[in-house]
Amino acid sequence: MEFKGAMDYPLLELGMSQLYLSRDKLNGVHTWLNLNSAARMTPLPVHDFGDGRYTLTDGHTRAYAAWQLGLDRIPITYDRDDIVARGMGPALYRMDIEWCARFGIRDVRQLAGRIVDGADYERLWIRRCERGYNLIKHTTPAQRAALVRSQPALYLYGASPDALCFYFEDIRGGLYVFDLMHGDALRAEHD
Repeated sequence: MEFKGAMDYPLLELGMSQLYLSRDKLNGVHTWLNLNSAARMTPLPVHDFGDGRYTLTDGHTRAYAAWQLGLDRIPITYDRDDIVARGMGPALYRMDIEWCARFGIRDVRQLAGRIVDGADYERLWIRRCERGYNLIKHTTPAQRAALVRSQPALYLYGASPDALCFYFEDIRGGLYVFDLMHGDALRAEHD
């Protein structure tokens, strides 16, 4: 489903790869995005990660603000950046897409209850992405599968930079740490 150039696309048909929005970023977008400027909006990058759906790789905040304005179509462009399409990129984005599916985020509308302030955005989204990166970088698919089997009631989502701690969550978002340095103990994570 790769395409060249830009095209207008139904906003609610775009897949999500982000669980939270920054309130500060959204407020910033609100300062310039209106019905007049929306016609000149830079196309948002999308990629097909093998499921036949265009998924936003960036621009979730702009997409959400466009939805708030009542727009039903936005300009998109196909994202071929190496960070998205090569190396660990596809695996990382597929993990993000799985996170969104787990929490019922099918399109921008479901981000409405997930707009958070700066410190929470850092803790809930940025740190989660860093942990996900560590997981993909420092483990093999077979190791990840073994970890998943070790905690069947939980979802694996990340690792520490040294891959000695693995992070899991329950269906409600409760966080747990599986710590190899302390006898493979599973404990609730507290901030």
